[in-house]
This record gives sequence, structure tokens and C-alpha cells, in this order.
Amino acid sequence: MESSNRPAGSCRFPIWAAIAVLCGLLLPPGMLRAECVAERGVKSAVAVFTLHLPNTCTEAEREARAVSAQELLRALAAGKGLDLSGVVIQGDLVLDELPAQKVSMVGDLAPEDRRVLEGLNDEEVHVIRGPFVIKQSRVKGRIVNRLKSGFLLITGPVVLAHTDFAGFVDLSRTVFLGLVDGSNATFHQESYFVQDRFTQGAMFSDTHFGPHARFHRSVFAGPAIFRGATFQGLTEFLEVVFEQDANFSRAAFHLGTGFSGAHCRAKCDFSSSQFDREAFFLFAIFDRPATFASARFGSQADFSDAAFKQADDLAQATFARTPQLTRTARVSTTVPGPTASTSAPFSQAVTIILFVMALGLLVYIIRAK
Repeated sequence: MESSNRPAGSCRFPIWAAIAVLCGLLLPPGMLRAECVAERGVKSAVAVFTLHLPNTCTEAEREARAVSAQELLRALAAGKGLDLSGVVIQGDLVLDELPAQKVSMVGDLAPEDRRVLEGLNDEEVHVIRGPFVIKQSRVKGRIVNRLKSGFLLITGPVVLAHTDFAGFVDLSRTVFLGLVDGSNATFHQESYFVQDRFTQGAMFSDTHFGPHARFHRSVFAGPAIFRGATFQGLTEFLEVVFEQDANFSRAAFHLGTGFSGAHCRAKCDFSSSQFDREAFFLFAIFDRPATFASARFGSQADFSDAAFKQADDLAQATFARTPQLTRTARVSTTVPGPTASTSAPFSQAVTIILFVMALGLLVYIIRAK
């Protein structure tokens, strides 16, 4: 009978190691490392150009799978929407090159959307059907709508959240029938939304705007959320109409800012906002309570000819200079003024103490000699 004892010094190859080696030889590489697999196709009844790249993609892989603006424009011209996530877009997307048609010829609209378009007087519109989604992506070129007459009409939701826009963005003269979400987006160049109609409102929370942001003469029919947004350059909300609540709390305006002629038909919240340079609210109208508690105005604040139809709390804001209130109509009787720095007396006291100490040291040195 043979002995089952192994010779001294021999070792048994672990079973788990054998399995690991076998798996490494037999399984495809994609099972060991998450691949950068693009998701494409149509996922709804509305035709949509879809391209999703997962978080596992490297920047080099995203660059290799970059989509051209011309390809997107062809999809839009064919009546498709866009659903892009995690992609790189190269080239300029010129939306006014889409085919034009009369408002009355635009079909497949809900009755409430049709009523929105009645005010356009049957002008020509360039239509984007379905969603316009470019999220968590990088746009290297421009996105522009250069129309001087007529409008761009986007029938679905617009999502620009967490996207980096390297070039100029001009979506002026656009009617948004769906909600617009630009939260956490970054606009490195100018961003224009002039004479737009946000029928469902807009969200730009924690969005970074570059050297010039313009919303001149736009209408927000739904809530306008700019909470925590940063406006690095000139900012224009001139003659804007806020039909529902507008929230600019914790927003930072680093250069000149204009809300002159704006009309807040609901609550406007500027609490804890920061205005580093001039802020103009001339002829602005506040139908409901306006909140400025803990706001900081580092330069001139001009509320001349503004109308506060309900209570305001301007007195709870901090002003580096006396605000201009020429012909301002207010319900509140507390007059805001410049806030004296509480650190000034302390600084003066420290200066005097240091001067006395230096003088004493000088006297000591002279006597020592």
C-alpha cells in the first residue's frame, strides 16, 4: 500500500490561486476592468439622439469618442432631441441654421404650449423637438442662436447641469417649453439668455457664470433659482419679469450688476448674497416681500425710483456706502445705511498700543547709550 505522505519541503498549490489564474486566462479584459462602453439608441417614443459615456471612461477615452457639433445639428434638423451625458462636443453648434417655420405650422403641441406661442404673432421659429440634454459633459466650441427676429423653440426639457462650456453660449430669443436646469454648470465665456421665455422656470443653482451674463428682458413664468450662483463678470437682469419666486440667496456678484426695471411679481430673495461692485435696482418693482437680510453691498447700491409694495428688510443688509433711495417707494420705515465696521475701534486701539510700545523702546535705547 502506497504511502500518502508527501516528501518534506513539498507544498500544495492553493485552490484559490488556481481559480484566480484560470479566471484571468478565460475572462475577457472587460470583466476585470470596467470598460468605457457608449450607450446609444432611442429610448422613448420621441426620436432622441442618445450618447451616454459612464464615469469609468478616462478623459482620453472621452476625447476619442467625441461627437461633432455638425452631427448633432443634423440630428436636430431631422426632428430628434438630444440626450448626451459624459461626452465631449467639438465644434460650434449654430442653432439658427435649423429649418424655420411659422408658429401656426408647429404641430403636436399641448394646448397650454399653444397658448404660450400665441403671443409670438406667427413669427418664424426654429424648432428643437423633444429634450435638449447636455449634462456632465464638456463643450469645446460655441452654442449660439444668432436670430435677430423670430425665436428658437425647444419643446422638451433643457438640462445643462454639471457641464463645462469653454466657448460663448448664446441662447437668446429662445422659448423653453420645458424646465431649464443649468445647475452646477460652468460658463467660461459670455453667456446670453436675452429675451427668453422660461415657461416652466429655470434652475441655475451653484452655477458659475464667466465674464458677462445677460438675461435682459427675459420672462420667468416659473420659479427662477440662482441660489449660490457665482457671477464673475458683468451681470444683467434688466427689465426681467419674475412671475413666480426668484431665489438669489447666497449668490455672489463680483462686478457691476443690474436689476434695473426688473419686476418681481412674487417673492424675490437676495438673502446672504454678495455684491462686490455697483448694484443697480433703478425702477425695479417688488409686488411681494423682498428679502435682503444679511446681503452685503461692497460698493454703491442704487434703488432710485424702485417700488416696494410690501415690506422689505433692506435695513438688515450691510452697506459699505449709503444706498441711493431717491424717490423710492417703501412700506418699511427703517432707513438702511452704511454699517460701521466693528473692528475699526479695535484696530485703532492696537495701533495706539504698538505706537506707545515703540516709543518706550526708543527711549530705553537712548538711555542705554
